[in-house]
Amino acid sequence: MASRFPRPVPGEGAPRTQGEQVGYDDGQEEGGYEEEMFVNVPDQCKCGICHLILRDPHMFDQCQHTFCGSCLRRWLRKNNKCPSGHNGTVEQDKVRPNLFVADRLANTKVNCLKKRERGGRCEWKGDLSELKTHQRHTCLFSDTACEQECGAILQRGLMQMHINDVCTRTPRPCPFQPLACRDMLPQREMATHMKTSGIQHIDFLKTTVLQQQTTVLQQQAQMQLMQEQIVVLQRTLKERTGYHFKYQKSHCVQTSDSNTTCRYRGISHGLYLHLTGPLLEDLQLSLQCSEVT
Repeated sequence: MASRFPRPVPGEGAPRTQGEQVGYDDGQEEGGYEEEMFVNVPDQCKCGICHLILRDPHMFDQCQHTFCGSCLRRWLRKNNKCPSGHNGTVEQDKVRPNLFVADRLANTKVNCLKKRERGGRCEWKGDLSELKTHQRHTCLFSDTACEQECGAILQRGLMQMHINDVCTRTPRPCPFQPLACRDMLPQREMATHMKTSGIQHIDFLKTTVLQQQTTVLQQQAQMQLMQEQIVVLQRTLKERTGYHFKYQKSHCVQTSDSNTTCRYRGISHGLYLHLTGPLLEDLQLSLQCSEVT
């Protein structure tokens, strides 16, 4: 007895297979669908062998009992009677897809239920007939091969992070890029590049050291020039500060014996001459100061 059902040839009046009819699959080939997948669990759509919701429903022509295709194939390897207890021997060539049940299930609303590796799950909801397309092309939690064919299998939602940080086929800059090497190579080719380009990298290093030495000398010259400018500024500031004090307004505070205050006002330099000039009659300066208007 063959382990698979014979499939009719499309286009010759044969009925369509369940896969040709609705084209859905959740990535699991054996057994039925878990009830938690369905928004509303369909009536009378459970397999009599696995007791789950029918997947790839097939039925016997004699009794019309319907089971999951994979469940029925395993059953018929060891039995030749209907699992539901129908009397009589069943013939494998009388087993065919139950297209009515398949179409009904295809329009049933389901949840994706794909789970994130670190918690959470896909929130997609749609018809069972759309589940295959969703999980194979858009579900962020479905396992898929690396887009760059490095051999890694990972969840679609982690693809970009994998390509940026992990994938061995992603071109990455040479470690000597800051020194002028412009080569971008996959990680698996980087070791060979480092060996074959060693002399070139040493030349890059020498050139960089010379450039840095030149830069240091230029900076030292600039610092020396700045120090000289600081000295000039300090000298100029000192001179201007003294000039300002020399010519700022001031007044005499001398008083005579009769408590008469001198009324002289003028610049500081003039005040000095006022107090020490040859017109003073005595060292106390009081009389001379009191006469000044």
